[in-house]
Amino acid sequence: MSPGLGTLHWSGGDRRILLVHGLSSNAAGWWRLGPDLAAQGWSVTAPDLRGHGTSPLADTYEVAAFADDVLALGTGWDAVLGHSLGGAVAVVAQDRQPQWSRGLVLQDPALVMPESSYDEVLAELLEPMLGPATEEEIAAEHPEWHETDVRIKVEALRQSSAAVVRQTLEENRPWNLLAEAERLAVPTVVLGSDPTSGGIVPVTVGEWLDAENPALTYRMIDGAGHSVHRETARYPAYLDAVRRALETIEESA
Repeated sequence: MSPGLGTLHWSGGDRRILLVHGLSSNAAGWWRLGPDLAAQGWSVTAPDLRGHGTSPLADTYEVAAFADDVLALGTGWDAVLGHSLGGAVAVVAQDRQPQWSRGLVLQDPALVMPESSYDEVLAELLEPMLGPATEEEIAAEHPEWHETDVRIKVEALRQSSAAVVRQTLEENRPWNLLAEAERLAVPTVVLGSDPTSGGIVPVTVGEWLDAENPALTYRMIDGAGHSVHRETARYPAYLDAVRRALETIEESA
């Protein structure tokens, strides 16, 4: 059964955009992008995924189940932006319901995970949840993050659980959504973070998708970390990249 999702909204205009957060995060993490897009004329909705934020726990955390939840929020979005796990959810939702959105912005999306990386990724994701991590510890690990993002991330870690993270990774093995991404038929922009700064989309994968799918464009944000929307210094460049991606969708749709 799909749980009812908690959502945040920022009103700004007739164009509708959905923002989908990543694993062990929450809708509140869009505290800057949501209002900034609203100021650009977008009506913004951001859900807490199942097992995250204010949304209830669930029996399963397959990407397909996350996708069912966001599909239940409605269709006909002018754009959807998904980060990390949220990018994977957006790809599956669009693949299952072609009328769901007019276009996608995939921010360093979790499209593929080599089997050899599972244990390392799981350990990295679980570490801050087992303490749980304090604001001081998160700030020390991510000195480039805005202090508000540090506070919200700590809150998000406490709202979710290690069990949700573990179940999400285990239920989706092998993690590979490249076929779904390759057949996306709506304008799609992949905003890859810099692999030298923690980006999870290999440049070779981004360039391969760009070459294989005429509807998809790959762009890397130089120097950006995996969660560039939280980075104080690079946020302006990120916002500009999102703006240009949305323009690409509007021009192509």
